[in-house]
Amino acid sequence: MSRATQRSMKGEADLCSSTMLNVSRPGIVFLILLITAVILSGDVAGSFADPDSQFVSIYSDASNRAAYVAGAFLLVLAGLSFVWFAHALSCEAGSHRAPLLITGAAAAIGMIVAALAWATVPLSISFGALYDDPGFESGQSVLPQFGWVAFALGAMLPAGIFIAIAARTPGLLPRWLVLASYPIAILVCLTAFLFMTFVLFVIWVIAVTASHRRRARPGE
Repeated sequence: MSRATQRSMKGEADLCSSTMLNVSRPGIVFLILLITAVILSGDVAGSFADPDSQFVSIYSDASNRAAYVAGAFLLVLAGLSFVWFAHALSCEAGSHRAPLLITGAAAAIGMIVAALAWATVPLSISFGALYDDPGFESGQSVLPQFGWVAFALGAMLPAGIFIAIAARTPGLLPRWLVLASYPIAILVCLTAFLFMTFVLFVIWVIAVTASHRRRARPGE
């Protein structure tokens, strides 16, 4: 084995031995950020396929706009924390590490793109109100609806694949969670059509976080 390969393996082992990579820590951070972001962004995300007048109505309220911008900010942070979660989980995945990192990063990118789309219109209108500029006047429904597509397809489709890969990785999840993960993965992949199935993704992360916290406790 070459010295370069040995150094690479040593560096990887050092990264995975960090106490910051306890799966429960990033899992808890991600859950708090994602759930809060969804609560703050609920109206705009739930208005998918509604007429333009619905978006004009919800954006006309300054408190709504502030909530949507705050929710988008937290969703960006949730996406970044999911990369942390995926990296921590992948350190226990052996040869399945790369697929977990790739799908985890793809899901995070989808969340961040959705956040940017949901933040653009309320930020533009709020900026316009402060500086006497018109802000985003026409087509206010386009970007928030794109945001839902980015979240439901761009984030939840790779998130479903991430769940399936984790279930296929030997020793990564308890047996009961492995069995539950396959139907959950399918339903999460179909979030764009079934709408509320992304809640199953949240429940799955809770289950993974709880199982790893219980597993880590004896050694703490």
